[in-house]
Amino acid sequence: MLFDQGGASRDQQRQGRSAATEGLPPDAVRNQLDKIFSSQAFGNSPQLCRFLRFVADQEIGGQGDQLKEYLVGVEVFRKDQSFDPRLDTVVRTEARRLRRKLTEYYQTEGLTDTIEIDLPKGSYRPVFRARPGMPQARVGRSAGLRSRGRFLAAGVFLAVAGVATYWLSTRATEPGPGHRSLHSIAVLPLENLSADPEQEYFSDGMTDALITDLAKLNSLRVISRTSVLQYKRVKRPLPEIARQLGVDYVVEGTVLGAGERVRINAQLIAVRNEHLLWADIYERDRGDALALQGELARAIARQISIHVTPQEQARLGSRSISPEAQDDYLKGRFNWHTRDQDRLMKSVEYFQRAIAKEPGYALAYAGLSDSYSVLSGRTTGPDRKDLLERARGAAKKAIALDDSLGEAHAGLAVSSWDWTWQEDEREFRRAIELSPGYATAHQWYAGLLTECGRVEEGLAEARRAVELDPLSPSVNQTLGWALYMARQYDRAIQQFQHAIEAFPDFTQSYASLGLAYEAKGMHREAIAVLETLMKLTGGAPPAAALLAHAHAGEGDRSEARRRLDEFKKRKDVTPILFALLSVDVGDKTGAFEWFAKGVEQRSMFIDEVKVEPMYDSLHSDPRFATLLKKMNLAN
Repeated sequence: MLFDQGGASRDQQRQGRSAATEGLPPDAVRNQLDKIFSSQAFGNSPQLCRFLRFVADQEIGGQGDQLKEYLVGVEVFRKDQSFDPRLDTVVRTEARRLRRKLTEYYQTEGLTDTIEIDLPKGSYRPVFRARPGMPQARVGRSAGLRSRGRFLAAGVFLAVAGVATYWLSTRATEPGPGHRSLHSIAVLPLENLSADPEQEYFSDGMTDALITDLAKLNSLRVISRTSVLQYKRVKRPLPEIARQLGVDYVVEGTVLGAGERVRINAQLIAVRNEHLLWADIYERDRGDALALQGELARAIARQISIHVTPQEQARLGSRSISPEAQDDYLKGRFNWHTRDQDRLMKSVEYFQRAIAKEPGYALAYAGLSDSYSVLSGRTTGPDRKDLLERARGAAKKAIALDDSLGEAHAGLAVSSWDWTWQEDEREFRRAIELSPGYATAHQWYAGLLTECGRVEEGLAEARRAVELDPLSPSVNQTLGWALYMARQYDRAIQQFQHAIEAFPDFTQSYASLGLAYEAKGMHREAIAVLETLMKLTGGAPPAAALLAHAHAGEGDRSEARRRLDEFKKRKDVTPILFALLSVDVGDKTGAFEWFAKGVEQRSMFIDEVKVEPMYDSLHSDPRFATLLKKMNLAN
């Protein structure tokens, strides 16, 4: 029989029973527990929270006499049946820490609390007692909630939060299909506990992997990575973060990668009453770190009563990968998310290294496809086709290795070259079926639907993308773009204005705002915002062309002629800009010739001609129908 160092004496047992029945209702004790768990003292101690929750639940449930060291070791610290308290002192050590933390709490934040919870020395049975001299009242929550790291610049954070608040406040009035009532959750950036800032890629990768796995559950709305990363090292109360993101639950925690092992602490909080629902610690081999996120996702789903189907269970599974290949994959994603040109090229290298080490690594192929696709959007001419073909090949390989990867199906659809709209739509729908919370798939699908002229369906997908990623500049831009293409100019202008306020360096929103002003006949406003765009981009050809277009709208075509002549001397200007300026100077024949070159090269923005308001004057020309037919957009 195992030795129980923590067995309580009969006097101690009687003390615990009498204390637990001092007229304190169980709900009052539980509320006090919640207050303790949300405090500064316990905010970064999920293991101690789990310890205290377990022993308190046992005592309240009348099973306090079973609280022995062995039981606590197995139930709280996940020890197996071979656990021997004589050799492993984890329970005693953590009990001492818990007592110190409780003392610290009641000497600071809990100084005026009406209920005291204690863990007497030599016992694992908690004592609940009313504190003498304190007014008896229902215990509420502390105003001081756990905080996350250091402040961002206040102005930037408040502007970003303003976009979320703006969108959340207006979505109920937006037309669209009925919205299902779903549980919603945000995984806040897991904190890197290592002393090495070079390990940020790993903690961010673990955050990303958990979000990706939770996004595979159809009954759960999961906020995407771009939005939650706005709160990295941001000191804000959880209810405020939850309100800005529009979620019911928040997951937060820490990651420590040391050598060949990784440890993850995670806790799940219900925001409505700031109740700590669950906390756990996982330690695995480093090569199992990504697979561990599926285990975490299942645990979280259980806690919030989400039904996980057998198909979803299968998608949450992941095979072990060599630590070296996994690290290369995580570094690839870390660089890909920046969207910086040089780091995108670096992401390609990392994904290729991961594949060289693990030829069957489907996620690495999916990442490689995404990198090539994003790079193709910054390239013109033959190089663009080459990058898209590489992206398509990598996506097909990923699907061949693992057909359940929603990211790979979305990557295959977005890298299309041959105007295969129906096939691409099937891939997008498959991606969303596999990963309903994957915001990028909804964003890209919104683009396809809108470009095909199905603008209301496109708007619905764009709104869904914003719902999943409310603080992403790119996703907010897509919603504004879809509103613009739907000729809802006032809404589009409002969307772009809020996006610019939050993301002043995201130049696409300036371009789109200028176009929306122009479409409304607000030429002076369009010129003003496009002049700002010229300064931000250093006079890049797209900005110069749009500014010339705005001047032409006001009746001055000289700038459009000048830019046409200038662009003909360059090799880096996409045909669509020549087409636009040709329309502005009244040269329709020239415009259609440039459109034809754009189709041949599969140039950026050529897909949009069917719905772009700038080309409405061409719709009656028979050549426009021929152009649409070449791109399979006639119907």
